[in-house]
Amino acid sequence: MIVTVRLFGPLAEQAGKPRLEVSVTEATVGAVLAAVAVAAPALRLDRSVRAAVNTDYAGAEAPLREGDIVSLIPPVGGG
Repeated sequence: MIVTVRLFGPLAEQAGKPRLEVSVTEATVGAVLAAVAVAAPALRLDRSVRAAVNTDYAGAEAPLREGDIVSLIPPVGGG
């Protein structure tokens, strides 16, 4: 399955683009994270980066369906 991954903030800067497409054989967020780490090794994907499927936050075990979009969201600071 081909999954579109949207990158925000410093993640988009690190990758040099705001969007990636990765191929996964297992349809989970965790598989997408592993594929992104291979496709864009410059990304710093630590525990503070949150994933969302379409519009809902999701954990690594969350299943994906064809057409889902995974967003990777870095921590946001401010006040």
